[in-house]
Amino acid sequence: MNQKEYESKIAELQQKVETLQKANLDLVSHNLLLSQQINAYYDVRRRIQMLKELVIRHKELMRHADLRDDAELMALIETRLEEELPHENPDFGLKELAEFIGTTQTRLIDLFRRSPIHKTVDDYLDYLRLLRSMYYIQSEPAWGIAACAQQAGFTVIRTFNRKFQDALGMTPHEFRQLLEAGRENIKE
Repeated sequence: MNQKEYESKIAELQQKVETLQKANLDLVSHNLLLSQQINAYYDVRRRIQMLKELVIRHKELMRHADLRDDAELMALIETRLEEELPHENPDFGLKELAEFIGTTQTRLIDLFRRSPIHKTVDDYLDYLRLLRSMYYIQSEPAWGIAACAQQAGFTVIRTFNRKFQDALGMTPHEFRQLLEAGRENIKE
């Protein structure tokens, strides 16, 4: 092999070395990118697992709502009912409230039995429905009394009228007249 062939071979080998170095650099860069993607993937999987554990823990806490003291459970009931108004559904009762809060029916029965105000869940739900009906009677003057009662969750108007009379000492119609008289006094 002569000098020229030797230099040509060296140049060819140097070019191959440069190509291999570039390919090696590309592979290292690609491996680094894959490593970052794998780390991100495992980070997402770890976060998903943590969230699953939190959900399971939350469900477990909800299942053990019976362990809460009475005041805490009552506050939870009041807050959730005030926010979501499920009691406006006339079929919402003890069973539905227990499922809604995440406790047992027995726990709710005991809670209300010890309550100084409402002795049963139905009494409490009727109280909330009466409050809602009063709100509708006041805020929706174009609605009839029956519509206000139905919107609040009462299905039988006669029962609504009786409960309203017992609670406020006046009929819903008298209550509306009182509100209208108050509005007239404010205008004057």
